[in-house]
Amino acid sequence: MPLIQLLPHADFFDTVDPLDSQLERAQTLFSPASGLSTSIPSFMMWQDEFAYALVRKENHSFIIALYGPYVYLPVPPRPFTIESLQTAFDYMKKVNGPGPGISRIEGLTEQQKEQTETWHFNPRLTLSEYVYDRQQLTGLHGDPYRAKRAEINHFLKENSVILRPFRRKDLTDCGNLYELWKSQRLPSLQGGMGEKMMEASQKAHFRALHQGEDWGMDAWVVLLNNRLAAYTAGAALNTNTYGIYMEVTDLTIKGLSAYIFANVCRQLEAYRFINTGDAEGLPRLAESKEHWHPVEKLALYAVDPR
Repeated sequence: MPLIQLLPHADFFDTVDPLDSQLERAQTLFSPASGLSTSIPSFMMWQDEFAYALVRKENHSFIIALYGPYVYLPVPPRPFTIESLQTAFDYMKKVNGPGPGISRIEGLTEQQKEQTETWHFNPRLTLSEYVYDRQQLTGLHGDPYRAKRAEINHFLKENSVILRPFRRKDLTDCGNLYELWKSQRLPSLQGGMGEKMMEASQKAHFRALHQGEDWGMDAWVVLLNNRLAAYTAGAALNTNTYGIYMEVTDLTIKGLSAYIFANVCRQLEAYRFINTGDAEGLPRLAESKEHWHPVEKLALYAVDPR
């Protein structure tokens, strides 16, 4: 069914288009991305969970995320004004009903958060993305990176390694690796929610590997004795920062994760910073990200109706 029929009260807007049919226009309007979670590839990966629309009303542009009967904005409107916020909340009230909790605008930067406070909104912190100095990750100098150097050195000593760009023919092997990785991770995740998260992520990874080149994404794989044992994918967020959206490795191989991360970062010479996103509320993931010594935790906020 066409998105204009799926999106509730679509006639509220002047134009309504599926996001994936207007990628060039969306990139122009919403780039550079303030963070990994507010980038176009991040939305495109999750099309199995959400339907995304690029809409316009007068001179205001919005990306709308539709999930079930509800809608929200995963990224602030452009331009970012009190008028565009009010337009967004007027629309969300028609769909979601009155009050906070469902209607929200996510992905506000610190500066945008402060601006909304002057407009008498009450923004709230939603996530923090881990940002690293790329040169530190590639050099791994000094005591802070001693453990990572040791992991990588041990890994290289024990394995015959090939790191190369992802090829379409790798898709099946990447899927098999995800199944292995999922079986290794599930015991540490709690209850059915963890399993649902892994299944949703599996679809997102498949989309990114299968279609990500169309969204400006790059991907790499690691082969050990001709067996695909790791993959990762990313895209530029702005002229200074590159985002790593996903990494999957055989967790039984010590040093493999450190190797693919450090060596992919080594290839990204045009960028000063690497953003690996948030920790998804998982303590072990947060601990792992801390071990790489972020230079910043990029705070992103949400704002609810007044």
